[in-house]
Amino acid sequence: MPLTRRPLLLRRAAAAAAVAFAFLALLFASPVVLAQVDERVLYSSVTQKNGEPVLDLATRDFIVREDGQTREVLRVARDDDPLQIALLVDNSAPMRSRLPQLRKSVAAFIDATRQDVQIALITLAERPTIAVPYTNDRGSLHNAINRMFAYNAGNYLLDGIAETSQGLSKRTMWRSVIVVLTGLGPELSYKQYTEVLRFFRESGASLHVLQVGMGLGRQGREIVLSRGTSETGGRYEDVMSITALEMKSRQLGTEISNQYRVTYARPQRLIPPKDIDVSVRPAGMRVRWMPMKTEKDAR
Repeated sequence: MPLTRRPLLLRRAAAAAAVAFAFLALLFASPVVLAQVDERVLYSSVTQKNGEPVLDLATRDFIVREDGQTREVLRVARDDDPLQIALLVDNSAPMRSRLPQLRKSVAAFIDATRQDVQIALITLAERPTIAVPYTNDRGSLHNAINRMFAYNAGNYLLDGIAETSQGLSKRTMWRSVIVVLTGLGPELSYKQYTEVLRFFRESGASLHVLQVGMGLGRQGREIVLSRGTSETGGRYEDVMSITALEMKSRQLGTEISNQYRVTYARPQRLIPPKDIDVSVRPAGMRVRWMPMKTEKDAR
């Protein structure tokens, strides 16, 4: 081979080796660099066993798993997204003797929420009635509480959840929560539980229930309350006595107003996970959560 061609061949061989090396480097690169991921968001509340909210957790304290696979938690921050709460209050005949404590409990819940949270006060006796439409004017809400009285009528809780859900479906720019303060009196709603659940799920709201007394109500009512809370990361708690309702209402207002906004990484996939689990360190605390719905989820 002529000596004059040797440098040219060496240069070509070096170029080919460089291309091969680059290809291998790309092939064996870290999956963290190559993998395409989606950032997903969920809202989480954390409480002690006694119901007191835990407000000082950081990114390192949260663990998110999808179908058993641990996901990287990217950011955790105190939630300050726009929030609206429909507060449904049972003022039916069985609550008449409890009315002074019920008023204190409603006021305690409202006072524990963030000032920017929009709250609607809806009473349930005789028929669902909007006492105050959505507002962050605490004065208007407290005035309505002072005017609230108990009717000689039954509780229309399921109708209240259904009608409230239909209203929330038209206010989609807000994250929505339905809170129920109720006794165990007779449930006289006209709507069937299947219809109520359909309206509720379409609203995208979460459901929290504080129920005074122990025992089971009508089957349809129990199905709506248990499924509605469990499916949306809500609290469903039996309060032993009306005197404890004020403390529990304050806890719930603080919890809802101080949720964590948890952002984590999910590998891009065509099929969404069947199971998502959220836990915190240290163990022993109660974690409730609800994912943020996106347009991709709706499709």
